[in-house]
Amino acid sequence: MNILVIDIGTSSMRGILFTEAGEKRLSKQVPYQSVHKSNGHVEQPVKDWEDALLLITQAISSRSEVKELPIDAIAITAQRSSVIPVNKDGKPLMPAIMWQDTRNQTVCQELEPYHEMVTARSGANINTVFSGGKMAWVAREEPDIFRKVYKFVNIPEYVMHLMTDGYVTDYTYGSRSNLMNIRTCEWDDELLRIYQIEKGMLCELQEPGSVCGVVSKSFSEVSGIKAGLPVISAGGDQQCAAVGQGAYKEGRISIVAGTGAFLVTAIDRVPEQISPNIICNHSAVKGKYILEANTLTCCSAFDWFCRNFYDADPIDYNRINKDLVDVYGDHGSCIALPYYQGRSTPEWNPAARAVFSGISLSTTRRDLLKAVVEGICMEINNNILLLKEYVDIDCAYISGGLTNSKVINHIQSDVYGIPLYHMEDSESTALGALMVALFNMGVYASMEEAFQALRSANLVNTYEPSPGKHDEYEIKRNNMNLLYDKIYK
Repeated sequence: MNILVIDIGTSSMRGILFTEAGEKRLSKQVPYQSVHKSNGHVEQPVKDWEDALLLITQAISSRSEVKELPIDAIAITAQRSSVIPVNKDGKPLMPAIMWQDTRNQTVCQELEPYHEMVTARSGANINTVFSGGKMAWVAREEPDIFRKVYKFVNIPEYVMHLMTDGYVTDYTYGSRSNLMNIRTCEWDDELLRIYQIEKGMLCELQEPGSVCGVVSKSFSEVSGIKAGLPVISAGGDQQCAAVGQGAYKEGRISIVAGTGAFLVTAIDRVPEQISPNIICNHSAVKGKYILEANTLTCCSAFDWFCRNFYDADPIDYNRINKDLVDVYGDHGSCIALPYYQGRSTPEWNPAARAVFSGISLSTTRRDLLKAVVEGICMEINNNILLLKEYVDIDCAYISGGLTNSKVINHIQSDVYGIPLYHMEDSESTALGALMVALFNMGVYASMEEAFQALRSANLVNTYEPSPGKHDEYEIKRNNMNLLYDKIYK
């Protein structure tokens, strides 16, 4: 069996044709980028995903015919909380409001009296990232558009509609909306009332791993993909990345250090009491859940510094790595608060911004670079400590762009104080989606069997904390948190 996984990220869409043993046979990637505007607006033309989807499916379908590799099913995994309002014809009414967008800050602040109830029902505090607040912003600030809305869809829902003509989603995306009841996995009438969104404007909810439809004749004609093939909603990208790294069991934690940093640990059931500082989402595994925390800017903050302080286009990462190696052993007094796009867990604050502190006349560019990396890692550790209040964690599986640097991985291990495991095959999200699809199609009897079949042969690099380093970083992390409190409290 060959499964085409469509992995829709923040900076690109990728299609990978896998065998049921996890072997990559064909692939195609199409880059794009969001548009960052003033006042926290982050948008993207919806046509970016339409074009990318067609380029990928056309390329892989034609090459699969030449190589006699029939496609048996398609599995979709994607970024989760962006919003696209569409009319009755399925046409976008405006550019996508991206997950990083904070234009709905005032709307979310006005909903603060409902914090406790929203957290208890939806599994997460009211926040600017989740899609419900973005829909509420459209209703209030764009009434002419809102009157024309037939459905509010996120990016995977829009892509699956292009492929199948249906409007279906799964529980992983529903749990990123503040609109789905995390315990019943249904759209919640009380939450919909608070956000003033009609249930009919939302997609039908299904278990992750379910077939959400089949390739339509019209999509087949333009893409070359065979009509009638099942299209599977494998779950959100971070849920799939956790599965792909083995974090489908309690006690394992997955850290994906991409555009933002996402931390996921598996749990068997929803906690009785959900702290407003934590996120409880549905897992990509049927009947399971995850606890999630995240840092809004990770690689995006690192790349911002590199673009602006290193005179090279493209960015010379070898030079930057050398600079980090040279200052790795230095203690350093410079601290960077990494809140370039606001703060998420452990304390929601969309108004927070980045700050550099402890700079003297002896401070160098390398010191500032190290401070940025340390600040990102120390904020991630704030979130690890938050997750430890619910689950025992003694190691982490890491992936994402920031983990391509060995010296940064050493810094991460020192900051977190636990061993880190980095698989050389970095396709955690796509492989997780593949595992979900194959398990639900009955190819593997359990998720453990799927993981062993697809991931056991992967080479793993281990990073252990350096003696004494973690204690030094704990002092620095506490100072960083004190600085945040003085500025924002």
